[in-house]
Amino acid sequence: MSDARPPKHDESAFVLALAEGQHDAVLRFDRQYRRVIGHALGVALRRWRPEAPVEPDDYIQDFMGYLFLDQGKRLRSFEGRSAFASWLYTVALRHFQRAMSRLARDRRSDMVLTRLPEREERRPDHLAAVAADAERLRAVVRDLPERDRLYIRLFFVEGLNASEVARTLGKRPSAVRMHKMRLLERLKILLDEPEPHPAAAASPLLQQIGEKS
Repeated sequence: MSDARPPKHDESAFVLALAEGQHDAVLRFDRQYRRVIGHALGVALRRWRPEAPVEPDDYIQDFMGYLFLDQGKRLRSFEGRSAFASWLYTVALRHFQRAMSRLARDRRSDMVLTRLPEREERRPDHLAAVAADAERLRAVVRDLPERDRLYIRLFFVEGLNASEVARTLGKRPSAVRMHKMRLLERLKILLDEPEPHPAAAASPLLQQIGEKS
């Protein structure tokens, strides 16, 4: 396996201009990416449900200020290995998860980002099989590129459809559906399991991979 890094994404120049506070870049950011930040906040609010009132616009503005702290230090950490929207969504979601967890007085922190959906079946043998399937799937997903992990989270953890994912990432629904199909095919190859264990039906992601057989 080659250790060569992938080429940098075309958006790196834009992000550098944004970090420097260039007027046109800031306007483009506010127009094109504010909705990505807003969606991340909405996900955090739905998960944590803080009792204290939350004003979304205030949190979005605070996060945008956070990005520009220390001469855009956080923005400058973008290395172009994935689309800027994907990187921004991940940073925003982690930021809001921490903020909402403090409001909710909950110490689970970012563990919720990597949680798979809960299984309702409680038989010991079933739970053992599901746990094995889930751990194997987590291991495969952890090795995927950041963009693919983002797609998996949006589709299978948050339960968004292709149109919702497309709006979140600023892409065409047809492109999102194609990427999802290719991602499922890739996961099937990586898992190398033509007939998933029956217990795996509890996982929407494993179930969709099995349907590709």
